[in-house]
Amino acid sequence: MCLAIPCKVVEIIEEDGEKYAIAEYKGVRQKAKLTLLDKDVKIGDYILIHTGYALEVLSEEDAKLSLEAWEELFNALKEMEE
Repeated sequence: MCLAIPCKVVEIIEEDGEKYAIAEYKGVRQKAKLTLLDKDVKIGDYILIHTGYALEVLSEEDAKLSLEAWEELFNALKEMEE
């Protein structure tokens, strides 16, 4: 099973003729190749990344709903550890 957390695009770069997004979640940045997407990605978009590829562009509303659910899960796991 693969889980992906929405990451916000903070930079778009080009290397060797390929476009990449630099995306961030909670201060952690990762680079994702954009070749699998039909839609142009821009700074401020939310994307799902798996194995170095952006798989999907999410609306801000969908990304925020997903991020809220992740936060609830993280908080519940933290409480279980205490």
